[in-house]
Amino acid sequence: MRPTEDPMNETEEVQEGLPRHRRHRKPASDQLLGFRNVLNIIFMVLAIIGVVVYLWVDSTIGTYIVIGGMAFKMVECCIRMLR
Repeated sequence: MRPTEDPMNETEEVQEGLPRHRRHRKPASDQLLGFRNVLNIIFMVLAIIGVVVYLWVDSTIGTYIVIGGMAFKMVECCIRMLR
């Protein structure tokens, strides 16, 4: 590197030579990230509650709770893939 060069340009040059899957992505401003996080939290809470109900109360009700949680996860996955 020459003393007058900007070190930031060097990293950009190095990344241009790398395959696309190896490059560091710039942080994307995902407008739906907060909504997706809420859907993931709902899924995790329902999954935990469903397993607890399945093991200690009733297996049928626990199964329905877990399936309901999976619906939230499927919505989140669709949002992520369609983005």
